[in-house]
Amino acid sequence: MNKAAACIKLIQILSVRNDYINTEELADLLETNPRNVREYIKELEVCGYTLESMKGLYGGYRLDKSCMLPSLKLNGEDKKIIGNAISYLENKSDFIDFNSFQEVMGRITASVERSNEVTPITMIDRFPLAMDKKELENRYQVLQECIESQMKCEVTYRSAKNKERIHTIHPYKLFVYNGTWFVLAYNESIHDFGYFKLNRLVDIFKTRNHFTILRGFDEKDYLDDFGMTKNGEYYEVVLEFTNLNMAISERVYGRHQQVTEIDSTHTRFQAEMQNKDMIASFVMSFGKNCKVISPLWLKDKVKKNYEDALNQYMEE
Repeated sequence: MNKAAACIKLIQILSVRNDYINTEELADLLETNPRNVREYIKELEVCGYTLESMKGLYGGYRLDKSCMLPSLKLNGEDKKIIGNAISYLENKSDFIDFNSFQEVMGRITASVERSNEVTPITMIDRFPLAMDKKELENRYQVLQECIESQMKCEVTYRSAKNKERIHTIHPYKLFVYNGTWFVLAYNESIHDFGYFKLNRLVDIFKTRNHFTILRGFDEKDYLDDFGMTKNGEYYEVVLEFTNLNMAISERVYGRHQQVTEIDSTHTRFQAEMQNKDMIASFVMSFGKNCKVISPLWLKDKVKKNYEDALNQYMEE
């Protein structure tokens, strides 16, 4: 019997016995010698198993069954990572299960050897959602229940133009996009799928009516690595940035993105981006430091937006 097999068998023996088993008895059961048994015990302790030992006539070894799976020791760097994760998620308004996560992480760190306290990192959510986190969690829970039980729900939804409409939806998937929770759902009003922001739900009601997952449904048709596939057509965008070389290189803003440094102050940006209004807003967020090279419609749209904004101030 090789060492790995012997260690597994030793765990099996100790797991069904509540008393201390001496080395000689273990050696007989494993068909080996007492010296090897002590080696196997050391191997199990290295792997994280807790074995109690007692000397004397009735002594031997006993497995601590309060934790049948081995617990790995956390070093200072491990605890620092956990602390950073807790600090980061605490400040993310879109993370629903923070309290449960913090409790679980607390149990993990408490179950291992105590080390020096780690100073958590400071995380600031620059533009958090303007709604109570508890209310967001309530909406999430209702939708999650509807997804799991395949129950329809009725929602009163407020659009970006501040108009309210009632929809009966079949919720399929909850997800986060740009720091905001959405639900992908089949909308009976339009007989098609749509995306609903949880913070725009004025009211939500779980009905008693079941729905059936559509046979041809494929999540990839609606969600991909860059967000919502049905959030508008993709457009090839070419921009030129001034004095923003590093800032533009730090993030991925679209599909097949390419950032090329022209000189020390100018950068060429090329990517496929979605939704004309969002693309225009992206361009204008950089002010005079962003110039549209193509497409033409984007040039015209940005120009018109700037002209409209200027006219508003000229009228004052």
